[in-house]
Parts: sequence; structure tokens; C-alpha cells
Amino acid sequence: MLCLCIPAWAKDRQFEESSTDLDFEIPEAEPRKLIEINGYLEAAGTAYGRDKGSLLFQQKYIGQDLDDQTYAGDLRAKIEAKAQGDAALAYVRFKAQEQRDAEGWNADGVLEEGFLAFKPTPSMTVEAGKRVMKWGKGYAWNPAGFVSRPKDPDDAEETLEGYGMVDADFIKSFDGPLQNLAFTPVVIPVSEHFNKEWGKPGSYVGAAKVYALLLDTDIDVMFLSGDEAESRAGFDFSKNLTTNFEVHGEAAVVFDHEKPLLDSQGNVSVDRYDAWSFLAGLRYLNSYDTTFILEYYRNGLGYSQTETTEYYSFVEDALAAYQAGNKLPLMKSRKYSQAYSSQNAMEDYLYLRIVQKDPFDILYFSPALTTIANLDDGSLSLSPELLYAPVTNWEFRLKSWFFLGDDDTEYGEKQNDYRVEARIRYYF
Repeated sequence: MLCLCIPAWAKDRQFEESSTDLDFEIPEAEPRKLIEINGYLEAAGTAYGRDKGSLLFQQKYIGQDLDDQTYAGDLRAKIEAKAQGDAALAYVRFKAQEQRDAEGWNADGVLEEGFLAFKPTPSMTVEAGKRVMKWGKGYAWNPAGFVSRPKDPDDAEETLEGYGMVDADFIKSFDGPLQNLAFTPVVIPVSEHFNKEWGKPGSYVGAAKVYALLLDTDIDVMFLSGDEAESRAGFDFSKNLTTNFEVHGEAAVVFDHEKPLLDSQGNVSVDRYDAWSFLAGLRYLNSYDTTFILEYYRNGLGYSQTETTEYYSFVEDALAAYQAGNKLPLMKSRKYSQAYSSQNAMEDYLYLRIVQKDPFDILYFSPALTTIANLDDGSLSLSPELLYAPVTNWEFRLKSWFFLGDDDTEYGEKQNDYRVEARIRYYF
């Protein structure tokens, strides 16, 4: 399967003949391509089962007579191009999508990455442009991924859109327990046209990461601060205990974080505190080619069960007020819906993904099961998946999501009960 990411700069390796008894020829390496273009084309169809009884559905669609199911079709393309010389690289990745839903066709496109890189010495790289920085070791979440957009835990391997930045890498190798040490400074400028999430035009964000390979353990320490961005600091690690068993973790703190609160009476307040988040996980491959990924995530930026229940209580009262002719409470509840109903907006989550390679000797077939459980309120999402790639460069996927939970719980109040997607993807 094609990985739409940037290959690391490879170091030249010297091979020495270790024994005079061995006499063989080393094949010549294939010449490096100066220009590479690849990507994929995709067609997908999705069915959604609406949960008309959920508070969030009624909050958004009150007064509208909608069908129990809705459907959408997508045509997507992602193109990656790279031109590389001895000391310079130019890279671009563009995503285009055209979607058809109940309201008709909608087309859009986004430059996910596009940058220039210069490597004046083997230990130094300087880059400028739109970049995706992969900070953090978590699979589903990255609380220490300060300069990246949040992953979608339902599709954690999909590529993300980057931010415009200037960054550099300085790397040093050693003999001994400390094998590698690297420093990565990052500057993110804000303008009217890009990086608006970080503040007002003309402001800046600065970040840095220190990496160490110490005692065969990958360790990162990272920092971020800006004119308007909340300052934060973080740490992560990853270590292979055996060839089949890896453990990883992250911890991060956002200093003086401001969290808006809306209680059951509609009173608005702001909770200000140092928000600590952390993640602990493992990846294990057994002798049957079954991969297990397990992660616990504590979201220090999230809402507690009590805070979420207070919000749902206000939404319920706002719906009743709307029916009585008062629209103002509902308008107020909608204003805060983004914060309370965003993905994984609460505090404690458990992620489990199980992937089985070639079951029953069916080659190129990989069924999987993913579940995300909200440990605060007991609700969860369950996602079975079938992935089949019988022909070179072709991939077929059928995946569904089921949202299970009681009233006033995160997954129980989702606007949909389920979602089913069929996807065909061709890589080139």
C-alpha cells in the first residue's frame, strides 16, 4: 500500500567484506528518480442512519422533516509529487474531492503539504512551506502533537493537512547509550490567508522539539508558545520490548487553558486551569499475524461527565422553549455545540484496534475491528472493517460505524445511529 508521506533522508551506507571466504557481487543500486509522482483515485458511497431522537440532532434540525436515512457519494483524488536532488527537495501533496449529498454536488480542494527542503550538510535540514509535523507517538491521538491538526481516530492512518511554517533539523550521532540527538525548531507565521487558527494576522507561534535515541528508546521533549496561542509543553517515548511488542506514551500540559462552560440554566462561565493530558499504549503482533493496538487517553482539555450532562440538560430545556415560541435558548445552545459535541470532547477514552492479516489463507484480505469507548459515560463506537486488495494497486474497503450509548452520553447523543461506507481506491 502506498504511504502518502515524505521519505526520510537516507544515509549512505558503506558495505565491507567481512570474510575472505565469501565471494559475491553486490548488485548496483537502482538510480534515484529525480521526479516522482504518485497518489490515488477513490470512489466512495456512504449511508447514514439518523438518530432523530438525539438531542444534538433535534438541536440542529428541529422543525425539519427528514428521512431516517441519508446517503452521500464521494469522488476523491490525492496526488503527491516530489523532485529531489543531492541537497534539495521539493514536495507537494494535493487533495481534491467532489461530494454529492441531499443538497447536490459540492467540490473542494486543499493543498495538504507543499514545501522546499535544503540539506546543506548530512546533519542539517531546513524546510519552508506547508508541512505536516508528526510529533507524538500515539496511534489514535497525539496530545503532544502541538504543531499538527488532530487525527481522526476513526481513520487514524489518513494523511492530514499541514500548517505553513519554517523548520529545521539538526542531528548528531554518538557512540554509547545516547545514540542520536536532534533539535527541531519551528516558526509558524499567521496571516489573513493561512494559519488563522493560531491567532491574528501578523502574530507568530514558535515551537521546538528535542529528540534522543537513548538506550534503544525514542524520546521527545517539545514546547510551544506564541503571541496568542496557549503555551504548552510535552513529552513522548516509544520502545520495542521485543520485535513484536512495542509500548509508547505521551504527556502534555496546556498552561492557563480556558474552557467555556454552559450549565443547565444557560449560565456561561470560563474554567481556567493548567490542562494535563496523557496517553499510554501498546502495539502487539502475535504468531497468527494478528495486530493489537491498545491506547488509553486522558484528555485534560475535555469536559467531565457532569459538565456534559449539564449542557445536555440545557439543550433539552432549549428545545422545549423553542416549541413554546422562544428561540433564544436554542440559539445559545447551538453556539456551544461545537465545543461539547466535537470528536472525543470528554475526558477518558480507551481505543482498541484488532487487525487480522490473511485469515483462513485468504491472501490480501485484512478484516479489522476498532472500538473507542468513553470511560466516563460508558458509551462507545464500534467499527468493523473489511479490506481486500486482490489486484496490484487496487483496494476495496467496507467499513461501518455503530454508535452505542444511553441518553445524555457522547455516543448515545450522536446525530447518527450508524454509518456504512463502501470505498474503492486505485493507487498510481
